[in-house]
Amino acid sequence: MSGTLQRRDALAIALLAIGSAWGAGNVGPIVPDLVAQFELSLTTVGLVSGTVFYLGVVIGLAFAPKLAERSGVVGSLRISAALVGIGCLLMAVAPAFVVLGAGRLIAGLGLGAIAAVGPVYGRTVGGVLGAGLFGGSFQMGIAFGVGAGSVIADAGVSWRIGFLVAAVAGFSALAVMKRDDSVQMELKGGGFIHAASRSPAVYRLGLLFIAMFSAPLVLGAWLVHFLSAQSGMSLTVAGVLGFVLFAASGVLRYAGAGLDKRGVPEWVLAGFMPLLATVGIAAIAFDQSVITAFVAVVLIAAGFALPYTVMIIAAQRLWPEEPADPVALLTAFASGLPIIIIPLFGAALSDGNGDVAFLIMAVIVAVAGLLNTKLPQKAIPGSSAAPAPGG
Repeated sequence: MSGTLQRRDALAIALLAIGSAWGAGNVGPIVPDLVAQFELSLTTVGLVSGTVFYLGVVIGLAFAPKLAERSGVVGSLRISAALVGIGCLLMAVAPAFVVLGAGRLIAGLGLGAIAAVGPVYGRTVGGVLGAGLFGGSFQMGIAFGVGAGSVIADAGVSWRIGFLVAAVAGFSALAVMKRDDSVQMELKGGGFIHAASRSPAVYRLGLLFIAMFSAPLVLGAWLVHFLSAQSGMSLTVAGVLGFVLFAASGVLRYAGAGLDKRGVPEWVLAGFMPLLATVGIAAIAFDQSVITAFVAVVLIAAGFALPYTVMIIAAQRLWPEEPADPVALLTAFASGLPIIIIPLFGAALSDGNGDVAFLIMAVIVAVAGLLNTKLPQKAIPGSSAAPAPGG
């Protein structure tokens, strides 16, 4: 595992993460456009932006390790980046709701595969900083999706242009990724799911994954609409706040990797930093003014970002013979919930209960952090690297 991050590898990691995550944030700002264009309800838009998309993400996560075994690590990431770009192109030209959903599903497949293999690739070629760069860039991708989508929508430009931009972002990594699979990772496969089902450590860490991934994805889908509808805030201002949330989270994910490398205890990063997000989410539930919202999104960004690197590395420690397996499974836990939660959030917003939904999210994030003040340090029973019984 390399400790030095080469420039080309760093650029590939950044573009992979940014390009795949862009689509996770670009629907929220154009909700009114989609409602008008296809005569949909907010719940139905939530089904397309959330349920269909994250169904694709979960499927991509499930098959990502096998795709990496068959096509190689780099080959699997190139295929996944192409899927993201193709999916966004379909959405840009969609003449009907069904095509829009198909494009959303395909983009989700690519994102899921990249989310599973990308962090392992980043750590393999660049150590802790490589893993942190992937996580930070992923959040930056959501930020760019929210920010660009909001500016485009507020300027009166067609929502289809936003999806064209997302397609370019999705394809971008193909220009810099190496074509040969020069990244060697041991990919034996098999056994992890059975072993994980009997390990309390996996369930506990999975709850942290749910809080750190699901909550930001739900916010990416609805924050801009919530702020603009609840307080009359302009789409541009709400979009800027959404951009700040994910951009700051991106920077702080990388900063979290630096803190870990400097020796800040994992129990601080994973256990107590999520409480910052809890405070920020609760603040937005009670007050949607610009100043409060700005302070809140910075707190949320820190709370979601700083635990990322230690959480991802803890997952890889669970199953050293194929570290993509635990990352894929736990990320699938986290990405599966938005399938249900995003349309429910839309229904809550429609009924005027957005503040209650935000408060429930705040409590879940706090509990997940406090239950993970001690991250797993060893491989789980069933792994060839697991300590012998009684050892």
